[in-house]
Amino acid sequence: MGAALALAGAALVGCAPKGISGAQASSAPGCNVDPTLRGTSLTLTSPLTGVEAQRLEASLEAFTTCTGISVVHTGSDMLEEDLRAGRHGDLAIVPQASIISELVSDGRLAALSNQVGANVELGWERTWGEAGTYDGTLYAAPLMASVKSFIWYSPSAFAKAGYKVPTTWAELESLTKRMASAGAAGPGATGATGGPTASASASPGGAATAQASPGASPGASAENPAPWCLPVADGPTSGWTVTDWLEDAILATQGPGAYDAWESHRVPLNDPTAVRALDSVASLVLADGHALGGRAGSSAMTLEAAGAALAEGRCYMVHASSSFETVLPDGGADLDAFLVPSASDDETPVLVGGDYLVSFSDGPGAQALAEYMTSAEWARARAALGGVATANRRVDASSINSRVGRRATEMLQSRQTLIRMDASDGMPPEVGAHTMWTALASWVAGSLDSEGALAQAERAWPTS
Repeated sequence: MGAALALAGAALVGCAPKGISGAQASSAPGCNVDPTLRGTSLTLTSPLTGVEAQRLEASLEAFTTCTGISVVHTGSDMLEEDLRAGRHGDLAIVPQASIISELVSDGRLAALSNQVGANVELGWERTWGEAGTYDGTLYAAPLMASVKSFIWYSPSAFAKAGYKVPTTWAELESLTKRMASAGAAGPGATGATGGPTASASASPGGAATAQASPGASPGASAENPAPWCLPVADGPTSGWTVTDWLEDAILATQGPGAYDAWESHRVPLNDPTAVRALDSVASLVLADGHALGGRAGSSAMTLEAAGAALAEGRCYMVHASSSFETVLPDGGADLDAFLVPSASDDETPVLVGGDYLVSFSDGPGAQALAEYMTSAEWARARAALGGVATANRRVDASSINSRVGRRATEMLQSRQTLIRMDASDGMPPEVGAHTMWTALASWVAGSLDSEGALAQAERAWPTS
């Protein structure tokens, strides 16, 4: 659980965050509140911790300045459970659309104001607003977005080794094999190449626990990088990163038609198209010598550890979203990213995700904060703090201070970009926010094959 931070109004007068002036803040939606609300406080719950939480909190300082209402933010790494148990603030930031649907069905959410609706309509394509609308009422407003179809790499490391960015899936496979055959995985490879072997067993919840054998090597070095880093570990949500890999592989190797059928559950989750896509990922990242530390190392690797390994030159590539820069040393200033290449000549849609703001209170203070956080002023202020991209067209993409974030924002804002929403985010929570994660963690650890992992997720799909 992240530490709560109160943003006291008196201490922040005149301290609007970078990207928004005091005058802009005072004229922003949500700032013209009843003066009697000054000195009160609101609570906000989100899945954000660490640097992401700090940036969110900084982006709310101007709201406190203009209203006198302090905001106490709590970051939770068990957000789904907290929301279901009623452990949440007046408002919450939610990354899974399926959880929002459940909260609406349970009558837990307050409808958002007409001003929030106007903010969304002015800044976002209709698809984003529709995702938070139920029976004609807006309950969830988009805040920030990310492009998930990125593969991060070091241009200097590629140039030094004579590698070029692949433009097709076949080229990506060929590049990976070339890196591995050059001894890229070094002493940390698994299987026939030597190094640590892993034993894996499923926990009662389905998550796999992998252990390296005694005397295992610590892994590849900067002189002998592995082709891939595969981060899987994230506490109780371990495995979610692999769902992004799976979804990108379905789009890239099986096509958007197959993805749409799988995402909408018109075919089962273990449909042959999905199994083939997951097998394609396995050939890239789970084959002997392809991932830093092999299966055991991947099962224990966090996004932060993968970012450090990439920056230090111990692996060449990491599949991660545009927000990956948040955990990279120096924000990934020396790194870049390319889109997951397609197996066909057709344009492949980009996989995207987003965070939504919901309110459990219809009080004037909560509505004011929702109006402020969905305003162009807040979006610009948050973007200026770094680490995010946005589909909000009222944010100038050129103001984004990182290469990858700027490119992601341009793609998200363009009507020419073909996009697909993250499928697992829209699945029933017991599937997309639980069993799919644990099954794919077991797949990485080696206790389930592709068919077995997806069949396990399919069995968790509600029958009614």
